[in-house]
Order: sequence, then structure tokens, then C-alpha cells
Amino acid sequence: MSSETYHCWYPVQIRFRDLDPLAHVNNTVYFVYLEEARSFYFDQLRPWRHADETPAQADKEDDAAEGGEGEHNPRIKTGPRGYHYGMLVKENTCTYLLPLVRSDRAEVGVKVVKIGRTSFVMEHEIRDSTDHSRVFATGRSVLVWCNYHTGRPHPLPDSLRAAFEQFEGLSSAATTGGEQA
Repeated sequence: MSSETYHCWYPVQIRFRDLDPLAHVNNTVYFVYLEEARSFYFDQLRPWRHADETPAQADKEDDAAEGGEGEHNPRIKTGPRGYHYGMLVKENTCTYLLPLVRSDRAEVGVKVVKIGRTSFVMEHEIRDSTDHSRVFATGRSVLVWCNYHTGRPHPLPDSLRAAFEQFEGLSSAATTGGEQA
């Protein structure tokens, strides 16, 4: 992975509670850092997302297209005013390269590297924010756009696909191929 290809960097705040008895960041906490960075990444997409998209509008359009409400999946908790569609994590990996300690100044790079029909792949890099050659860990996440009521994959919204392509500088032909990511 090349640090120059990341358009989004999230500064990590290493907390005392993140440390294990050896004073290193616990291996499970890296996943929290990746999750926080993904959330930050999606905040950066706001300029490209359609402001007029609301859960209620999307639900009505998609219910009509799917032939009705369908069966509710009780394993996914959404309130009566909750979103009908959204992302679920399918896969998360992390490769540890150097231990992180409390005094380190780190940041997480996030990028979308593949966009499928119903899912997309993100890559992550946790590096020293002052010495970019020090990479603490790399990661990969596969996220699936789902209908929360049925728990089944659903095609990515065109606005999200376009936001990824514009933010990352990707072309449509390079990101799809008809297959699921």
C-alpha cells in the first residue's frame, strides 16, 4: 500500500484505556481505530452525497421496486423511524507491523479500492503522523449495502457510488465489473 494514494487521513487519539499490560495498544483496539477512520471518511463524502436523500423517500421507492415491505429481520434492530438501508461489515482484517504505544502520534488512512454491485472494499493504513515511513498496521474491510428489514444485500445507491468515484478519483469502468466486491 502506498501512503500517497490515501485521500483521507484520520488522526488517532491513543487513550490510556487502549493499552494492554505491556503498555502497547491492544490488538483489538486497532479495529476501533479503523472503524473511527471509516466513519470520518464517510463524513468527508458529504459534499458529493445528495442532500435530498431521506430514509423515508428511499424506503418508499425501494419497497415499491421490491413489491412491498417484505419480511422483517428481527436480528437487525431498527426503530420505526430508523433507516431501511445501510452498511454492514462483512469482513475486517488487520496486519500488525509495529506496536503502537501511548506516546506515538498516529493517523489512519482510508480509501475505497473496489466498488461492486452491493458491496465495496476499503483499505486502511495506520502510520506515524510525523514519520510516514513508520507503518504500524494495514487493514482491509468489506462492507455490504443491505436492506435492514430483510438482512439481504441491496445494490449500492448511485449517489454513494458517485461519491466514492469523485472522492477517490476513480472511473466507473475501473471500479465495477458486475461482480460483488
